[in-house]
Amino acid sequence: MPYSEKIREVVSNAPATLGTELGRWALLRDISMKQISQITGASRQTVYNWFTGATDVTSAYQERVAKVIEVLRQTSQTDDAWRILCTTFSLRL
Repeated sequence: MPYSEKIREVVSNAPATLGTELGRWALLRDISMKQISQITGASRQTVYNWFTGATDVTSAYQERVAKVIEVLRQTSQTDDAWRILCTTFSLRL
């Protein structure tokens, strides 16, 4: 489990945004902030800020983040989600 209870609580209670939706799905699928950072190309600090609602996902990342959310919604297993994300975004497993 890559997330602490504190992070889980903060993300769960953050206002609904694209970034917090990403955070909630990442928590559900146990995809780490580091992995989300690798997939989106954003820094881990930026991903943290999205997850907690501290900043909005900028237009440069919105399409990619929406695709990540779509994949996380459509999968039920962490390994499947990560494999599909890596394939979709041409990353090495």
